[in-house]
Amino acid sequence: MKIKNNVDLVQSYVMTTAKYEFSAYEKRVLYRIVEVLQAKTNGLKLKYDYSTQEDLFGATEFTLPVSCFLKDQSDSNYDEVKKALISLRQKGFEYEDSEHWGFYGIIEMPKIKKYNSFVQFTIQPLLMGAFLNFSKGYRKYELKVAMSFESVYAMRFYELFSNKKEPIIYEIEDLKKMFGIEDKYKDRPNNFISKVVEPAKKELIKHSPYAFQYERIKTGRKITHIKFKPFHIPKNRDE
Repeated sequence: MKIKNNVDLVQSYVMTTAKYEFSAYEKRVLYRIVEVLQAKTNGLKLKYDYSTQEDLFGATEFTLPVSCFLKDQSDSNYDEVKKALISLRQKGFEYEDSEHWGFYGIIEMPKIKKYNSFVQFTIQPLLMGAFLNFSKGYRKYELKVAMSFESVYAMRFYELFSNKKEPIIYEIEDLKKMFGIEDKYKDRPNNFISKVVEPAKKELIKHSPYAFQYERIKTGRKITHIKFKPFHIPKNRDE
């Protein structure tokens, strides 16, 4: 039987638009968490080397192969995976919906046994709820594409614009807050566009079934907003 190495992930819009600054490897850890939770929510059998276990207090322990967090088969940078796990343990996640605002730890107790190819970590119930909160809708995107990006900004824009066709306007300051880079590119919107938006656009056009064009919008003489125009690239879609 052929092994399916690619799926469409359905991710909560709350998670998609949450405010954080993660590395590409940290995002790949999150993608795998979404993959596992989606399978469990739909009553599907996990991959043979994936497992989860819930304790008496509702925390869920994940056991996954370290290799599943790598970019692709050519990637052997296991040290970056360890750095990502440490960073996620040290970081919090700002989460907001119509009723609550919260700041949660991402993962707890990441560990890899010596001479073992599996990593274990725990997610607390509050964050599990954030992963599974679809009250504001969802975004659907292709796991293999999301894992393939070099830039974390390409990942974020892919999540925002996947399966979207209608133009959407974002204030630059709102995007910076969403990406966790409020302190960067102050009073330099063109730098934000050249360092964040343009590289992400190029990666999306190369790898993704959904990309975007954009135009700058000024308030007075200052560039304050960006109008994004998503478009579909069928040849990049894994049928």
